[in-house]
Amino acid sequence: MGLVSELRRRNVFRVAIAYVIIAWIILQVGDTLAPALRLDDWVNSALAFFLILGFPIALFFAWAFELTPEGLKKENEVDRAESISHITGRKIDFAIIGLMAGAILYLVFDNYVLELTPLEIAEEVTQESVAVSAENDNSIAVLPFRNRSAVAEDEYFVDGIRDDILTQLAKVSSFGKVISRTSMEQYRETSKSIPQIGQELAVATVLEGGIQRAGDRVRINVQLIRAATDEHLWAETYDRTLTATNVFAIQSEIVETIVRQLDAKLTSRETQQLAAMPTRNFDAYTAYLKGRSTADIESIESLNAAIDHFKMAVSLDPDFALAYVGLADAYLTLSTNFWGGLTVDESNALAEPPLSRALTLDENSGEAHATLGLLRQQQGDLPAAEQAFKQAIALQPNYARVFRLYGRLRSQQGRTEEAMELLQKALSLDPYSAPVNYDVGLLYDISGRFEEALARYLRVIEIEPDHAFAYVYIGAIHFLVYGRADDSLIWYQKAAENDALSPSLQSAQAIAYLELGDPDSAKEWVDRGLQLGPKTFWPLWSSLLHNVYTRNDVAAQADARTMLELYPQNWGSLHLLRNADLAAGRYDVARSRYARAHRELIESEVPNVNTSNYHAAVDLALVLMHLGEQERADDLLEGSLQVIKNLPRLGINGYYITDVRIFALQQRRQLALDALRQAIDEGWRVFSWLYLEYDPNLESIRGEPGFQLLQAELKEDLAAQAERVRDLRASGELTPTALVGK
Repeated sequence: MGLVSELRRRNVFRVAIAYVIIAWIILQVGDTLAPALRLDDWVNSALAFFLILGFPIALFFAWAFELTPEGLKKENEVDRAESISHITGRKIDFAIIGLMAGAILYLVFDNYVLELTPLEIAEEVTQESVAVSAENDNSIAVLPFRNRSAVAEDEYFVDGIRDDILTQLAKVSSFGKVISRTSMEQYRETSKSIPQIGQELAVATVLEGGIQRAGDRVRINVQLIRAATDEHLWAETYDRTLTATNVFAIQSEIVETIVRQLDAKLTSRETQQLAAMPTRNFDAYTAYLKGRSTADIESIESLNAAIDHFKMAVSLDPDFALAYVGLADAYLTLSTNFWGGLTVDESNALAEPPLSRALTLDENSGEAHATLGLLRQQQGDLPAAEQAFKQAIALQPNYARVFRLYGRLRSQQGRTEEAMELLQKALSLDPYSAPVNYDVGLLYDISGRFEEALARYLRVIEIEPDHAFAYVYIGAIHFLVYGRADDSLIWYQKAAENDALSPSLQSAQAIAYLELGDPDSAKEWVDRGLQLGPKTFWPLWSSLLHNVYTRNDVAAQADARTMLELYPQNWGSLHLLRNADLAAGRYDVARSRYARAHRELIESEVPNVNTSNYHAAVDLALVLMHLGEQERADDLLEGSLQVIKNLPRLGINGYYITDVRIFALQQRRQLALDALRQAIDEGWRVFSWLYLEYDPNLESIRGEPGFQLLQAELKEDLAAQAERVRDLRASGELTPTALVGK
């Protein structure tokens, strides 16, 4: 017989197939159990070695021995007429079929049962400590690549390749830290050494590279360096024809090599993500990169410019998922930041279609799920927002933006410690990001940690001098915390100069001018804001206050009604209309208005007073007292007292003199006066004229000599501040309104 026929007769081929399948199953099971049993990597390597060693041994036994009814015998001792190798072969065939079925079942079980879902992975990520040190070998920073082409315009192409490598690395869950693009911009053309960069960013490795583009060729060279020792771990040069397929293939090769060099691992999902191409159109990618870079500034001008770039990208490539995400992000940020340019409903309506398109094109996009979380949060669906953020973390565990947005959600929910943990994770991934530092400062501000907030805001403008919102919140700390309306105007003006198209930033400082008794200057800023955004919050709110200050009651009430149409639970509008109703004896009308805005304060057996409605609860209590509903009024006041115990008195989240207003309604006059004394001493000034002169809640103490002395003291201090503002204008430190931004 021929050799092949004899191998077949002796079942050598069958044994080989069965052995390979069994070995594969053993290796897969070992790979799954090793992490759970905390086995070292060498265990699986040793197992693979012995299985490979056993393969020729198994083939030798299949050739030299035969299984007979009497047991195992040497093949040359078995009479061919008595051989049952054909029967054994059929049994092995059935065994092979069974093993293959088992292998298929294992694959299904491993991929769809054992493998954690994105949400389960995210639960583990968010429950673990987010602090990562440079001792983690799987931490990496990617320096801006050098443009070695003769054409400066190629800079976007060079940055695009670097950015895509960064994005791909951020998807690898076994990396402890991948520093974000915005932070690495600080090291463009840097003279700092690799060890110094590694120490500053707390990473173990640094990737650097350069790109030369010439005609239809591209050359990419990269080096992976151990940060502590400046030792080159790996270097490679890629010289290819310039096509989208080749460029993205190179990027995937680089990421996969880095994963191997750092002894990291890729899940099956991550392998699929690495193989995906964001776009085949270089012009679309360039437009996308311009949009993303511009959007990082987060001003009205920059966001509108970014929208134009993203629209160009999707017009060039209608299947470019990331460009649709960028477009949706920009729309949402326009309303998220200080209600600038768009209302929340408007931005949500604009963001939904491109975001839906992005998720249709790429349901595994971490960026898209992060933006979906922001959209659902703005729509008030917090459970859906949380689910989207968790999915984004699972898909892209080193994506700083999702930790930033998730931290915002936790802050909104009052879960401050969790919010700070998430934001600190974002900060570790993107330490030089102005938006991340800004959000950290905002959380400090909300929590009453004002010195830390101020330091963080100053850090923001150190990183990004054009970041208008940092300026406005520095101004707010001076005004709302330190009681210095004069100093605040310097910072408010800088905010207005850095974002001349933001109606919010133009009009907000009008409130400080009213506090200083200068309604004319306030009116200039009110009009400026209304011209830019007649239906946005801060222009309307400052207009309402200006009309109250100048006793234009009809216009003030018109502003209040307009605001309630746009912001149905706005405390200030409800407060003004309540005052008008109380003065006219329309108690039922006032009650009905609160019932529409805050059903939880009226309809439930026990009023649900919380941080979002306690201002309204205190105002409603006076209305109910006039209607004879004293018991519910008492519940509202006591509930509000309990809420403000956990809030700072001052700052953007401050309760200001809510305790004074409650004690005055409860006829606890001395407590009210003591609380007012404390508030003034701590720095409370904002809305002092509105409360002390117009608020019906304070009627019981307004005739007290102690109240009048405190009011006179406050007016004297604000008059001195107003005089300083005049000096600032004379010296040119404060510019006349008409010249700001010119």
